[in-house]
Amino acid sequence: MSELGPVSQAIMDYVQSKTGYIQIFRMVHAVSRRTGESHSSKWYFRQLVCLALEGRIEAKVSRTGDKVAFKFRRLQENGLEGLQEIEDE
Repeated sequence: MSELGPVSQAIMDYVQSKTGYIQIFRMVHAVSRRTGESHSSKWYFRQLVCLALEGRIEAKVSRTGDKVAFKFRRLQENGLEGLQEIEDE
């Protein structure tokens, strides 16, 4: 996996510091204060999706008809073990 940029690393640090699902608007505020960077909410959301697709954080999708909700949180301990098994294969 490639290295993370400063904002992506700040997002990872924020997610890792929380025990449950994060609230995106609070994450955006905390990360922008920490890094001094200013991006759109869509940009931050894309970063979260990328981190989830790379297996660095956990993502969950809930759907009711056309309404979709995304939830992000740090990997749980058993999730880290599963990731290690995949990389070993």
